[in-house]
Amino acid sequence: MKKIGGFTLIEVMVALAIVGTALPALMMLITSQLQGAGITRDKTQAYWVAENQLTRITMRDRLLEQYTIPDSESGTVERDGVRWYWELNSQDTEVEGFKRLDMRVSLEAEKDDNLATLTGFINE
Repeated sequence: MKKIGGFTLIEVMVALAIVGTALPALMMLITSQLQGAGITRDKTQAYWVAENQLTRITMRDRLLEQYTIPDSESGTVERDGVRWYWELNSQDTEVEGFKRLDMRVSLEAEKDDNLATLTGFINE
């Protein structure tokens, strides 16, 4: 009679214990990687929103003679199905005729949690 090779019950139990220990650690690693990718995506889009809003204000200033940059302005914009809240604060600088523009962007639902802050300067 030919002997059929295989694993003993002890070997199978040890292998299952090793897999059972490693699997939760792997799942935690994958979850943290997915969360990190989501945060990076949100921050990238928030910077795009900030750049777009600063560009919009710059273009208004260049194209409309009567336009004055407000001391503060805020609003919402939708990008890729997500609503973003932006807030502009401007202030005069030490250089006459130049203003500092600080743009803050967050998710509309979390207005106090800044995802992006961008600063620009403009000659009025």
